[in-house]
Amino acid sequence: MTTTDENGSLELANLRTRALLTEIGSRVERLAEKQLELAKAELRAELHQEAGVLRGLGIAAVAALAGVILLLVTSVFALSTLMPAWLAGLAVSGAVLLAAAIIGLISWQHRVRQPLPRSREALKDDVNWIKERMA
Repeated sequence: MTTTDENGSLELANLRTRALLTEIGSRVERLAEKQLELAKAELRAELHQEAGVLRGLGIAAVAALAGVILLLVTSVFALSTLMPAWLAGLAVSGAVLLAAAIIGLISWQHRVRQPLPRSREALKDDVNWIKERMA
């Protein structure tokens, strides 16, 4: 049986050992629940903030892409003073496509060729262990 003082708090001195341990367990459980609620609220706030950051980065990426396109158009205009405009456009487009192909090939060479090697090995070990137990 638990008793409370005038402030509504428990008089722990009057509790027996079993009741005291039960009360401690209850308080630890409530503390863990409150910490979990706090962590969830903090995570929600951080996710909301990160969503705003991602929106801003997306807008910046689109603006940067527009800037690069405008620079390429400007280079075509500049080259059109030295050669026909269609040839200047073709030269700039070819250079951009060549750069894209080279970057794509270099990136492709760095891809993961055997995905999840540790997980595959662990699954093979598990299958072998089950086969040994079944035999």
